[in-house]
Amino acid sequence: ISMGLKVKLPMMLEVDNKGAVDLANSWSHGGRTKHMQVRNYWLRELKEKELIKVKWIPGKTNVADMLTKNLNESDFSRHREILVS
Repeated sequence: ISMGLKVKLPMMLEVDNKGAVDLANSWSHGGRTKHMQVRNYWLRELKEKELIKVKWIPGKTNVADMLTKNLNESDFSRHREILVS
């Protein structure tokens, strides 16, 4: 079901985990990542269709950290200003 939203493609998926970026971009694979194959194939399929682009960003600039981690006051304030404005 579509909501009828117009989105600029490819959507940018910004991640602060280099291992996750490497897996999504097919730069790394091995026996220890076998359990993640289904998700990787889905991500790779989205990438091949040019619907998403996975990009690494430093953790300090990852605004989503505010929603998933305990941050110190300065990091929390910086992310809050970006999200609220």
